Amino acid sequence: MKEYQPIDTTAQKEALINEFKGNLFEYLVAQFLARHYRIEADFVRSFGGDIRKQLTDYDHWLRVNEPDLIKQLPKLAKEVSLELIDKVLPASATKVLVIGKTLAVPHSKDWAEADLLVLNIDKVYPISLKLCKGNAFVNTKSAGVKSFINQYFCGFSNASLLQNNINRGVDSRFELMAQELHSHVGLDFYGRFDHRWADSGHSELPGQLPKDLNAIVVQSYYDCIKDIYETLKDLYKEDKVLFGKSLLPLMGIGDVDIIQITCFHKEVKGIRYNFSGIHLLYGQELMNDLEMIEILPLKESISSFEIQLNHLKLQIRVKPMNKFTSAAFKINCSIKEIK
Repeated sequence: MKEYQPIDTTAQKEALINEFKGNLFEYLVAQFLARHYRIEADFVRSFGGDIRKQLTDYDHWLRVNEPDLIKQLPKLAKEVSLELIDKVLPASATKVLVIGKTLAVPHSKDWAEADLLVLNIDKVYPISLKLCKGNAFVNTKSAGVKSFINQYFCGFSNASLLQNNINRGVDSRFELMAQELHSHVGLDFYGRFDHRWADSGHSELPGQLPKDLNAIVVQSYYDCIKDIYETLKDLYKEDKVLFGKSLLPLMGIGDVDIIQITCFHKEVKGIRYNFSGIHLLYGQELMNDLEMIEILPLKESISSFEIQLNHLKLQIRVKPMNKFTSAAFKINCSIKEIK
């Protein structure tokens, strides 16, 4: 079994759990589908060598570190596969593929956020899989602040200008944050973080900072989200139709043919990861909601805001990179169904 680096924080453990459970979940859903279509032997053969060893390592690690999850994961995968068979997929299929883990994936199209492809003679069904705690926002996209507008709102003629304005704000706020942090701990500031910060015993992870230092760091996120918020409001006023279409990739629908299925889990009597429900999101249907967009008011001292689309909320949040000492922030996007 592969040896993994020691886990120092809860966040590091959660990151490993999310990575491992995601890969195993994709495999299990695909395996259930292949079994339903009586092509399981062909599917299993495509998972040989290094891929199979990697999945086995993930399984072993989770059995030790998250035993509830490894017990419940096949049950959750089965619920998802049954929902797809009942509401989405055709009566017959010739192949079930996990994108990125088999070589036989069709290359004629960029399948965006799809995790699985189900193929029959006439059509390809791209499936995006999500596994999430019940009643929580579902992560759909992560991007760097310094490329966010250029990447996702490139259809606007002034996208580059707006991006440059945001970048200048990020740079100035990051420098101000670094100056304040150095001043608080009695270190001279030479224009950037260097080895002296960590050598003096200070963490580079915001969650491990004392409250007074953490407040300085998160203030820079609040200031940055204001710039993103005002920029998106301006783009919405400029062209509501183009703005709506630009939101689709942020919701995990980079292609309108994508079918996004989210499996929710909950804790029951001390046992976690019990099946809680399923949400299906069709790219084609989502196109009809783009005329009902509302950018909700920005709240004070919160590094995120929400955009409402009929039965969905899209949350856009500014966060640090892995270490706040890096001169960049990232944007996390997530969605939640409005019931």
